[in-house]
Amino acid sequence: MSEGKSTPPIPIFDVKKWTGRMLIATAFAVALLVLANPREFPYLLIPGLACIAFGQFFRLWGTGHLHKNKVLATGGPYSFVRHPLYVGTFFVILGLALIAGSKVVLFGLLPVGILVFLFYYAPKKERRESLRLHKAFGEKFDRYHAAVPGFIPRLTPYPDREGRFKFDGIIENREYLIALAIGFGVAVILVKFFFPDVIPTPSF
Repeated sequence: MSEGKSTPPIPIFDVKKWTGRMLIATAFAVALLVLANPREFPYLLIPGLACIAFGQFFRLWGTGHLHKNKVLATGGPYSFVRHPLYVGTFFVILGLALIAGSKVVLFGLLPVGILVFLFYYAPKKERRESLRLHKAFGEKFDRYHAAVPGFIPRLTPYPDREGRFKFDGIIENREYLIALAIGFGVAVILVKFFFPDVIPTPSF
Protein backbone atom coordinates (compact mmCIF):
# COMPACT_ATOMS: atom_id res chain seq x y z
CA MET A 1 0.00 0.00 0.00
CA SER A 2 1.43 3.37 -1.01
CA GLU A 3 1.78 6.10 1.55
CA GLY A 4 0.05 9.43 1.18
CA LYS A 5 -2.66 11.61 2.56
CA SER A 6 -5.71 9.65 3.61
CA THR A 7 -9.04 10.70 2.16
CA PRO A 8 -10.97 12.75 4.75
CA PRO A 9 -14.24 11.16 5.84
CA ILE A 10 -17.39 12.49 4.21
CA PRO A 11 -19.06 14.65 6.92
CA ILE A 12 -22.48 13.06 6.40
CA PHE A 13 -21.01 9.71 7.47
CA ASP A 14 -18.83 11.13 10.27
CA VAL A 15 -21.20 11.50 13.23
CA LYS A 16 -18.62 13.56 15.16
CA LYS A 17 -18.91 16.31 12.53
CA TRP A 18 -22.69 16.47 12.54
CA THR A 19 -23.96 19.95 13.31
CA GLY A 20 -27.19 20.92 15.01
CA ARG A 21 -28.82 21.72 11.67
CA MET A 22 -27.84 18.32 10.27
CA LEU A 23 -29.43 16.60 13.27
CA ILE A 24 -32.60 18.68 12.90
CA ALA A 25 -32.76 18.00 9.15
CA THR A 26 -32.29 14.27 9.74
CA ALA A 27 -34.99 14.20 12.42
CA PHE A 28 -37.35 16.10 10.10
CA ALA A 29 -36.68 13.69 7.22
CA VAL A 30 -37.18 10.58 9.39
CA ALA A 31 -40.42 11.97 10.85
CA LEU A 32 -41.69 12.84 7.36
CA LEU A 33 -41.00 9.34 6.02
CA VAL A 34 -42.51 7.60 9.05
CA LEU A 35 -45.65 9.76 9.01
CA ALA A 36 -46.05 9.71 5.22
CA ASN A 37 -49.42 8.47 4.03
CA PRO A 38 -49.48 9.39 0.32
CA ARG A 39 -52.83 7.69 -0.32
CA GLU A 40 -54.56 10.18 1.97
CA PHE A 41 -54.13 12.99 -0.60
CA PRO A 42 -53.15 11.13 -3.80
CA TYR A 43 -53.77 14.14 -6.06
CA LEU A 44 -50.75 15.87 -4.43
CA LEU A 45 -48.33 13.26 -5.79
CA ILE A 46 -47.70 14.85 -9.21
CA PRO A 47 -47.39 18.46 -7.95
CA GLY A 48 -45.11 17.23 -5.18
CA LEU A 49 -42.82 15.36 -7.57
CA ALA A 50 -42.70 18.45 -9.80
CA CYS A 51 -41.61 20.59 -6.83
CA ILE A 52 -38.91 18.08 -5.91
CA ALA A 53 -37.63 17.88 -9.48
CA PHE A 54 -37.50 21.68 -9.77
CA GLY A 55 -35.83 22.09 -6.39
CA GLN A 56 -33.18 19.44 -7.06
CA PHE A 57 -32.52 20.85 -10.53
CA PHE A 58 -32.02 24.30 -9.03
CA ARG A 59 -29.60 22.86 -6.46
CA LEU A 60 -27.62 20.98 -9.13
CA TRP A 61 -27.51 24.07 -11.32
CA GLY A 62 -26.26 26.10 -8.37
CA THR A 63 -23.58 23.66 -7.18
CA GLY A 64 -22.29 23.43 -10.74
CA HIS A 65 -21.44 27.13 -10.49
CA LEU A 66 -20.21 27.04 -6.88
CA HIS A 67 -16.49 26.83 -6.16
CA LYS A 68 -16.16 27.85 -2.52
CA ASN A 69 -13.31 30.14 -1.47
CA LYS A 70 -12.04 30.28 -5.07
CA VAL A 71 -14.34 32.59 -7.01
CA LEU A 72 -17.46 34.59 -6.23
CA ALA A 73 -20.36 32.69 -7.78
CA THR A 74 -22.39 35.16 -9.85
CA GLY A 75 -23.25 33.05 -12.92
CA GLY A 76 -26.10 30.64 -13.59
CA PRO A 77 -28.79 30.80 -10.90
CA TYR A 78 -26.56 33.08 -8.81
CA SER A 79 -27.19 35.81 -11.37
CA PHE A 80 -30.86 35.80 -10.32
CA VAL A 81 -30.72 34.99 -6.60
CA ARG A 82 -27.88 34.88 -4.07
CA HIS A 83 -28.95 31.63 -2.43
CA PRO A 84 -30.18 29.22 -5.13
CA LEU A 85 -29.36 26.19 -2.98
CA TYR A 86 -31.72 27.39 -0.26
CA VAL A 87 -34.41 28.15 -2.83
CA GLY A 88 -33.98 24.64 -4.21
CA THR A 89 -34.09 23.16 -0.71
CA PHE A 90 -37.35 24.98 0.02
CA PHE A 91 -39.01 23.44 -3.04
CA VAL A 92 -37.64 19.98 -2.20
CA ILE A 93 -39.05 20.21 1.34
CA LEU A 94 -42.39 21.42 0.00
CA GLY A 95 -42.49 18.65 -2.60
CA LEU A 96 -41.62 15.90 -0.12
CA ALA A 97 -44.36 17.09 2.22
CA LEU A 98 -46.87 17.14 -0.64
CA ILE A 99 -46.13 13.58 -1.77
CA ALA A 100 -46.07 12.43 1.87
CA GLY A 101 -49.69 13.46 1.80
CA SER A 102 -50.78 12.93 5.41
CA LYS A 103 -52.62 15.52 7.48
CA VAL A 104 -49.97 15.33 10.19
CA VAL A 105 -47.26 16.21 7.68
CA LEU A 106 -49.21 18.81 5.69
CA PHE A 107 -50.74 20.68 8.62
CA GLY A 108 -48.16 19.97 11.31
CA LEU A 109 -44.67 19.05 10.18
CA LEU A 110 -44.62 21.17 7.01
CA PRO A 111 -45.63 24.51 8.60
CA VAL A 112 -43.11 23.99 11.41
CA GLY A 113 -40.39 23.10 8.91
CA ILE A 114 -41.13 26.15 6.74
CA LEU A 115 -41.15 28.49 9.75
CA VAL A 116 -37.82 27.15 11.01
CA PHE A 117 -36.33 27.35 7.53
CA LEU A 118 -37.56 30.88 6.74
CA PHE A 119 -37.11 32.57 10.12
CA TYR A 120 -34.15 30.73 11.66
CA TYR A 121 -32.02 28.66 9.29
CA ALA A 122 -32.04 30.87 6.18
CA PRO A 123 -31.47 34.23 7.96
CA LYS A 124 -28.68 32.73 10.08
CA LYS A 125 -26.93 31.31 7.03
CA GLU A 126 -27.45 34.59 5.17
CA ARG A 127 -25.63 36.56 7.89
CA ARG A 128 -22.74 34.10 8.08
CA GLU A 129 -22.33 33.74 4.32
CA SER A 130 -22.51 37.50 3.70
CA LEU A 131 -19.83 38.17 6.31
CA ARG A 132 -17.57 35.43 4.94
CA LEU A 133 -17.97 36.53 1.32
CA HIS A 134 -17.44 40.19 2.22
CA LYS A 135 -14.15 39.29 3.88
CA ALA A 136 -13.11 37.15 0.92
CA PHE A 137 -14.19 39.36 -1.99
CA GLY A 138 -14.74 42.83 -0.53
CA GLU A 139 -16.31 45.46 -2.78
CA LYS A 140 -17.01 42.94 -5.54
CA PHE A 141 -19.34 41.04 -3.22
CA ASP A 142 -20.88 44.26 -1.87
CA ARG A 143 -21.94 45.27 -5.41
CA TYR A 144 -23.36 41.82 -6.04
CA HIS A 145 -25.15 41.78 -2.67
CA ALA A 146 -26.78 45.12 -3.39
CA ALA A 147 -27.97 44.10 -6.85
CA VAL A 148 -29.18 40.51 -6.37
CA PRO A 149 -31.91 39.49 -3.86
CA GLY A 150 -31.26 36.73 -1.36
CA PHE A 151 -34.29 34.51 -1.94
CA ILE A 152 -36.76 36.15 -4.36
CA PRO A 153 -35.18 35.99 -7.85
CA ARG A 154 -34.72 39.17 -9.86
CA LEU A 155 -36.30 39.24 -13.32
CA THR A 156 -33.10 39.91 -15.27
CA PRO A 157 -29.67 38.31 -14.72
CA TYR A 158 -26.93 40.15 -12.86
CA PRO A 159 -24.94 41.98 -15.57
CA ASP A 160 -21.47 41.40 -14.10
CA ARG A 161 -21.86 37.64 -13.86
CA GLU A 162 -18.92 35.26 -14.08
CA GLY A 163 -18.36 31.52 -14.27
CA ARG A 164 -19.75 28.58 -16.20
CA PHE A 165 -21.47 25.39 -15.11
CA LYS A 166 -19.03 22.57 -14.34
CA PHE A 167 -19.91 19.06 -13.21
CA ASP A 168 -16.84 19.20 -10.98
CA GLY A 169 -18.78 21.58 -8.76
CA ILE A 170 -21.42 18.93 -8.09
CA ILE A 171 -18.72 16.49 -6.99
CA GLU A 172 -16.73 19.10 -5.08
CA ASN A 173 -19.81 20.21 -3.12
CA ARG A 174 -21.02 16.59 -2.70
CA GLU A 175 -24.42 17.48 -4.09
CA TYR A 176 -24.71 13.92 -5.37
CA LEU A 177 -25.12 12.78 -1.75
CA ILE A 178 -28.04 15.18 -1.28
CA ALA A 179 -29.60 13.97 -4.53
CA LEU A 180 -29.24 10.33 -3.44
CA ALA A 181 -30.82 11.08 -0.06
CA ILE A 182 -33.74 12.87 -1.72
CA GLY A 183 -34.12 10.01 -4.19
CA PHE A 184 -34.23 7.52 -1.32
CA GLY A 185 -36.94 9.54 0.43
CA VAL A 186 -39.01 9.75 -2.74
CA ALA A 187 -38.62 6.00 -3.29
CA VAL A 188 -39.84 5.20 0.23
CA ILE A 189 -42.94 7.36 -0.21
CA LEU A 190 -43.66 5.90 -3.65
CA VAL A 191 -43.47 2.39 -2.18
CA LYS A 192 -45.99 3.48 0.44
CA PHE A 193 -48.21 4.81 -2.34
CA PHE A 194 -48.10 1.87 -4.74
CA PHE A 195 -47.47 -0.96 -2.24
CA PRO A 196 -49.10 0.16 1.03
CA ASP A 197 -48.70 -3.25 2.65
CA VAL A 198 -44.90 -3.25 2.28
CA ILE A 199 -44.21 -0.27 4.58
CA PRO A 200 -46.87 0.24 7.28
CA THR A 201 -48.18 3.74 7.90
CA PRO A 202 -49.18 4.77 11.44
CA SER A 203 -52.83 5.69 11.85
CA PHE A 204 -54.01 8.68 13.89
